[in-house]
Amino acid sequence: MKIVMITPDSYMIDRRILLEAKTLVQAGHSVILLAGFECPEEEHYVLDGIEIYRYKYDWDDERLKKIRAMLPDNDKIKMFVNKVFMRLARKFFEINPFDQFMITKLLQFDADVYHVHDLPCLKAGIQAARKKGAKLIYDAHELYYAQDVLPISLQRKYFKDEKKYIRYPDVVITVNPFIAGLMAERYHIKEPEVIMNCTELPDRFTSYTGNIVKEKGGIPSDWKVVLYQGWISPERNIETLIKGVSFFPEDTCLALVGYGEYEATLRKLAEELGVLERVFFLGKVPSHEMLYYSVGADIGVIPYRPIDENHRYCSPNKLFEYVLAGVPIITDDLPFFQMMQEKYGFICVTDMSSPEAFGRTVTELLASNQKLSSMRINCKRAAEELNWEVEGKKLLEIYKHIATKK
Repeated sequence: MKIVMITPDSYMIDRRILLEAKTLVQAGHSVILLAGFECPEEEHYVLDGIEIYRYKYDWDDERLKKIRAMLPDNDKIKMFVNKVFMRLARKFFEINPFDQFMITKLLQFDADVYHVHDLPCLKAGIQAARKKGAKLIYDAHELYYAQDVLPISLQRKYFKDEKKYIRYPDVVITVNPFIAGLMAERYHIKEPEVIMNCTELPDRFTSYTGNIVKEKGGIPSDWKVVLYQGWISPERNIETLIKGVSFFPEDTCLALVGYGEYEATLRKLAEELGVLERVFFLGKVPSHEMLYYSVGADIGVIPYRPIDENHRYCSPNKLFEYVLAGVPIITDDLPFFQMMQEKYGFICVTDMSSPEAFGRTVTELLASNQKLSSMRINCKRAAEELNWEVEGKKLLEIYKHIATKK
């Protein structure tokens, strides 16, 4: 089948998307991935057989461009038409300028299936699938509307949009059973298929014996490492990790793998608390290299708090990376983490609102070689199920089913 995927990702394409596309290519399908729309510059390249187009949105409207082309060569007239059109588009048009930009790009490619990643691309995917007579898959990576960082008015708009448009896709996919259940209940739809954010082992990983975290960070070889990996931003509760270092054993440090403007604030906080020499910022790491960093940690941490439903019901990439790397995890008592602990036993739950509770949990865990060893063994056992080979087969079954659907 010819498959066209679309994602709003502009900084880095989500590992989940690349794994799905790679799996489909390996199964004999043709996959084109359109990504970004706000990238610094446009790119076109091939990765693992996936044809990738990254775009730079010019904040114009494709329909307006056609209208301007028919106007007299008069700047005042064009400015007036621009102003009126954009005001009407924002207020009355179902398809806004950004939607139209994505639709224009999607329609440049024929497809048997349009595979839409996340809510911002859903309307565009619906329009393209209608015009091309193609099937449509909606892959919801999160409860998009339930983000505390969004204004309440925007949260309500996104909820209404998803409720309205989610009935159009042929298949809806999401990342865990908790979100699937909420979507079914709130939108009155069939419960979405679940494909978890698992990953695959990179080549030669099982024979890797280095410690790139300590090498890149300049961390003393005899120190223990508590690792956070992911986007560095205010809502992720990373301040608790920085403050918790004061309660670590003296030979234990915190390593942060990721990037974001909030790093400067965290550096300042570590300096004020007098722990900067035990906090290491390693910067941005490509997703295909992440497991090499994960395996260098003694403990992995996911500090998320239930500040909104999106965080409460999260099942982030980093959990599955820690598992494949054999690294025990500290988390708050969130539903998916609780389910993983009950089933597999590789998580130590603590109060992630308290730096002292977090720091003490790290200290107690590192002091118990027996418990750490048991959790590492449990990671290895869980990895037999929580891996992309298992999840990728689910994806191929979905495509096999959609191919026969009339």
